[in-house]
Amino acid sequence: MAFKKKYAGGESSMKTIIILTAGLFLLWLLPACTKVQGYANVPPSSVTNPEVSVVLLSDPLGIPDFDDEDLAKCISSSMLEVNPVLRVVPASQFKESVYPYFMPSTTPRTLDNFKVVIGNEEVRRRVAALGVRYLIILIKKETFTDWHGGIFCGGGPGGGGCLGFQWWDRNSDFGVAIWDLKDLSLVGTIKSKAAGTGIMPAFILPIPLYVPRTETAVCQDLGNRLAELLSGRR
Repeated sequence: MAFKKKYAGGESSMKTIIILTAGLFLLWLLPACTKVQGYANVPPSSVTNPEVSVVLLSDPLGIPDFDDEDLAKCISSSMLEVNPVLRVVPASQFKESVYPYFMPSTTPRTLDNFKVVIGNEEVRRRVAALGVRYLIILIKKETFTDWHGGIFCGGGPGGGGCLGFQWWDRNSDFGVAIWDLKDLSLVGTIKSKAAGTGIMPAFILPIPLYVPRTETAVCQDLGNRLAELLSGRR
């Protein structure tokens, strides 16, 4: 059986050597880290009670692949690291308390609709009984990956393998809106971005040397900023 190459041509061996050499050079140049940048469009906080209660809700219509539990896993732990006495009310408990509002078909979609729903007398009574002050809603979740380089693989009677180098740029961008259920107002928004470069050389086998965890970094940053804001530390 003849040796099969992914890319045919008389110069393929030379190309793989060049790519591997360039890859090793880039491996030395590329920073194996994830950079995070966060910012808030929120006025100075007037919150002075560190035991304030919050609810975390995803956007079931705009972001269907990231539900309430995913959002809680994303930022709850980092929020509690900053403020251990912060009370996070489960989204399921909140939705049961204000049913039929905030279901997939009844979740407000605009600023005016939010004001109408949270201003409803029955909703306000149920929220007050639950003791929730702030509603934190996911308004943006995006992750993009851009691949570069190339890895050549082939096989034959004596075996096979891969040679080359690939790297990828990954960017994540999350944002949340904060509603004050007591004052019936939109407090503001907090957003966080993270960017990192993954590295994967191949010599016989492709081996990822660094995988940027941009979503994890964004979740950590968002949770920290939210906890500081809602605890009156900002």
